[in-house]
Amino acid sequence: MSQNLKIEVNKVSYADFNNPAGQTTIQGTRGVSESENGYVVVSLVGQDNIVQGLIYEGPLKGSGNAGMWHNVNFPRTPEATVINTSCYGPNNGPHGMIQLVESYKIQASTGKAPSGNLGFFYEGPVDGSGAWVQVSPNGGNTNNVFVHSIMGGLAVGNYDVDNDKNGYAFLYDIVNKKCTDFKVPDSLTTTLYGIWHNGGDSYTMAGGYTSPKIGKISQAFLVDYNSKTKQTSNLKSFNYKNETVLSVITHFEGITISKKGGYNMPSDWLTVNGEKNGASFVAVSRNSDGSFGEANWVDIDFPNSSVTSANTVYRNNILGIYAVVDSTDTKTVSSFVAKVNIEQ
Repeated sequence: MSQNLKIEVNKVSYADFNNPAGQTTIQGTRGVSESENGYVVVSLVGQDNIVQGLIYEGPLKGSGNAGMWHNVNFPRTPEATVINTSCYGPNNGPHGMIQLVESYKIQASTGKAPSGNLGFFYEGPVDGSGAWVQVSPNGGNTNNVFVHSIMGGLAVGNYDVDNDKNGYAFLYDIVNKKCTDFKVPDSLTTTLYGIWHNGGDSYTMAGGYTSPKIGKISQAFLVDYNSKTKQTSNLKSFNYKNETVLSVITHFEGITISKKGGYNMPSDWLTVNGEKNGASFVAVSRNSDGSFGEANWVDIDFPNSSVTSANTVYRNNILGIYAVVDSTDTKTVSSFVAKVNIEQ
């Protein structure tokens, strides 16, 4: 029998969460070991659209002013100048260090466009003075690489080649520095945005995929992964509100464990005919046979915004971005944290 979470209280409280220096985009969060604080990683868009990475360490309150912010950027090499650093992750590393993943760009030679996104893995202090490693799936034959999440020695992400955008998913072993492709069976495209380490060789991953059976409709999914056998199990697809006809796109943007052993995910979705796009907090528990139960959905809609996107999750907190359009049609993008008051 299904043991789904019973969400009886769907009240959501919202607060801004920004770096004081300017427009930021929250892209990842995780709790700090042995602390009530959290890590939040963001991208800061500066002059000339140059992107810098930031790490916040502190409580998820006070609009981002209750903790400390640290600027981190992929270091310049003798061969190239780094012009953009975008941070995802994060994760608790050994000896109080932090682990980060995502992408960076380098400045190309005169007369050429900058590089595509190159993936990275970082481990070290929050000030960015640790070790930076380039992550190169598909033998380096990529146009763009995005490493989205890391935990338990494995990272997950996506890459594209030629004109295929983010259609290829992979896992990265941080010890062996080896990438392994991953694909939902019979899918056209697969994305991996979240990974949770259950302990030992057991992991649960989250993302989205398209398949020939449903054409351009994109579904979210959860799947278990065994790092020793390299086998997957308990693959389950999800659609917004558990109704296929409501959405053409449903995607899980990350994953965290819930109090009773289930999982919480942030989700973005697009309804049929593109009438509405939005975000949700999604709770999924385990059935008695170990499979995943049905999803419970709580919509996330920042007050008075034109659009809300859910980018990451920590416990019952969804973090992401929202946009506001003023009377002159000027769009302002800000980051937020939304706390979902649930009974599990």
